[in-house]
Amino acid sequence: MRFSFWPELAEELMDIERPGRYLGSEIGAQPGSEPDERGFILRTVLAFPEVYEIAHSHLGHKILYHLFNHQKGFSAERVYAPWPDYEKRLLGRPLRSLETRSPLSEFHVVGFSLQYELSYTNILNMLALGGVNPRRAERAEGTPLIVAGGPGAANPEPLADFFDVFFVGEAEDAWLGDYTIIKDWAYAQAPKAELYERLAGRPGVYLPALFEPEYEKGQYLGSIAKKAGYETIPRATVARLTGSPFPSRQIVPWVKPVHDRVVVEIARGCARGCRFCQAGYIYRPVRERERQEILTLVDQNLAATGYDEAAFLSLSAGDHSQIESLCAGFMGQWAEAGVALSLPSLRVKSLSPALAQQIARVRKTGFTIAPEAASARLRAVINKDLTEDDLFAACQTAFSLGWRTLKLYFMTGLPTESPEDLQALLQLTQRVKKMSRAQINVSVATFIPKPHTPFQWRNASSEAEIQARLKILSAGQKPGLDIRYSSAEAALVEAILARGDRRLAPVIEDVWRAGARFEAWNENLKVELWKEALERRGFALNDLLGPKDPAKPLPWERIGPFVQREFLLRELVRAENAQTTPDCRQAGCQGCGACAGKAQELAANLAANMATPPTPDSDQIRSRPILETVLKKGRPAGLSSGQETRFLVEFTKTGPMSLLGHLEMVEALKKSFRRSGLPVAYSQGFHPQPKLSFMSALPLGLESLSELMVVTLTERKSSELLRSSLDLPEGLDIIRVQILPPNAKKLKVASISYLIEADKAIFIDQPLHSAASINYTDSKGKTRRFELAEFVVAAIPDQRRLTLVIKPGLTGTPKPLAVTRALYGLNEEPLKIKKIATNLA
Repeated sequence: MRFSFWPELAEELMDIERPGRYLGSEIGAQPGSEPDERGFILRTVLAFPEVYEIAHSHLGHKILYHLFNHQKGFSAERVYAPWPDYEKRLLGRPLRSLETRSPLSEFHVVGFSLQYELSYTNILNMLALGGVNPRRAERAEGTPLIVAGGPGAANPEPLADFFDVFFVGEAEDAWLGDYTIIKDWAYAQAPKAELYERLAGRPGVYLPALFEPEYEKGQYLGSIAKKAGYETIPRATVARLTGSPFPSRQIVPWVKPVHDRVVVEIARGCARGCRFCQAGYIYRPVRERERQEILTLVDQNLAATGYDEAAFLSLSAGDHSQIESLCAGFMGQWAEAGVALSLPSLRVKSLSPALAQQIARVRKTGFTIAPEAASARLRAVINKDLTEDDLFAACQTAFSLGWRTLKLYFMTGLPTESPEDLQALLQLTQRVKKMSRAQINVSVATFIPKPHTPFQWRNASSEAEIQARLKILSAGQKPGLDIRYSSAEAALVEAILARGDRRLAPVIEDVWRAGARFEAWNENLKVELWKEALERRGFALNDLLGPKDPAKPLPWERIGPFVQREFLLRELVRAENAQTTPDCRQAGCQGCGACAGKAQELAANLAANMATPPTPDSDQIRSRPILETVLKKGRPAGLSSGQETRFLVEFTKTGPMSLLGHLEMVEALKKSFRRSGLPVAYSQGFHPQPKLSFMSALPLGLESLSELMVVTLTERKSSELLRSSLDLPEGLDIIRVQILPPNAKKLKVASISYLIEADKAIFIDQPLHSAASINYTDSKGKTRRFELAEFVVAAIPDQRRLTLVIKPGLTGTPKPLAVTRALYGLNEEPLKIKKIATNLA
């Protein structure tokens, strides 16, 4: 991986938080595909309005990146929201993509992922920073097409004045047809009105410029379609998940993301019908990926990335018809390699002891249960098929298999919730706590009535109501029982935006111009900005939060329908009567309309998947082309019959790699060793780790020509094989590999040599302050005093250069720049520093 833009990035990224967010050139990143027959490439930048660590964890983003960069005539790059310190550092320079460092204004298409409402101000900020006017009506011809997709497109109206196109539904089957039209438009440099004309009527394409909303006395009356025959927007769906495009070489990030693992989508959609869950309605019907394809995708991604954890992803992973066989097939191949499996979304009733045992075979990756409501009555209201006995049985299974941390998800503010329901929540969590000494973490989210759900007509809670409920819940905190909840302010803003219409566009713009950024982070949300903007624009909070009249149109009803309006109204009545609705896969069709006449075809696909049991041979065949060497690389310590061999490896950490923190560099090296096929030895314990030990930790931003690590292999290999097997990025370059004798003593660092350079000749004589001392205040505020005579081994001046040799201390070592300034009585003179040698005892 080469960093073509390093010289200009060096100054830009120095001294900001986590500069690795902006480096690009990660393992798996792609420069794009070939031009089409005209020599043209439609350039798209995929924009995610969140910080790198969160954006990178999003599966849809990975799939889109794969789609564009594997089709001739298309390319996709990435850009994420800059953290405030980096935004300040831009100093008038435009926000640019990671791959080619191009400003957003130079792309044909800027495509945003809409995941949650509290990212809306980030969208406007990214457009403006990228040189694009956020307002659609104010953008000139020849500027990028601004598009969006994701669950937020289920109600695009609050953002309608900012976007040209919303893609509603699922991309895999529809994207090529849509984007071929866009490519032809971009090649011809035609007006956007011509593009709108060609896209109108395609499944999943919503063009807000072709609809005009109507209001009367502040009430939404509906919208007028400006183009005949283009009145509703049928969603785009993927008919069959098996065979649909999916990345086989996912990007390996420099900075640890929220979910740091390989992810494979095993199913899409959910028919459980939880009435609060928007995803459960807009991603219907249920489609499964076939077992063999899932396991092959896992194999390919683990081999290509070097991860030691994989996740089977869906809205309810335990509902996959072959989930136990899938887990057994995965573990049969990867348990020996120390690769763990995570099932991040399991229904309580789908967790069997056999499934839990499979998950726990390597290490316990996390155990989460989502009762959502604590009383049987309230669970019936939200259609949650779960009893207390089910919950306690699942907890007992986890505790018996050794889990020592358990997470429970609940919601507050649900329709018909009473104070008794809140007390039931506290009582239930305390009963779970009494079952074990395990740490119980309880997360409580505030219910938001979302579009396209039965509760879309219900009112949202006021800020005062939310605060009152959270005060009751806070009383349940006990040792070993941690109850956390989202802020009332965040819930208020989310509720307003989730069910809003186009009149909110100026409100969003006002709040952004007032400085709002990263509002999904509680410390950044300033709810007063929203209240002031709403009042200035003539809105009353009670009107925005109040119930919707089922007899009147809703702002988002041009979109879809995902499920039929009549079905949602029936479900609302059943909820008010605390009546449940069964899963259609067991009880037959319930009339939601999501299958759109394809019920028999979908049922046949599911039946075929369930009727094709795996054979032992299939897993063996799968392993041969991919895993024969890969499995060796992660063999835990003690499983090899060979003698362990230790290697001393000296390597550089220069250029872009100097902007990785020590732990980030360690993770990059671990993954490189796992990808290499080398038989690295592993530690014992709960979370076995590769036996890589480092002589010293390098401060962020400091370049080094001499870093040392000791690597232990379970088999004897040559130094040259070790060196040639690693695919390391530019800046992490191996310069020496030495086999250590079996009886070699533990290596210790005697001293570290640094080269300090100044702009002028200030290092002429020997240090004037040889008896100096310095005070150092660490990150915890503790001040320490260092007597330099105890640490400075040598200081060799040479005009503009100083070679400084420092001995590490047992309880801390002074910083070389601070030592230099103290020795020579320097204040603010600019100095450059590089580590040039690690000297062993």
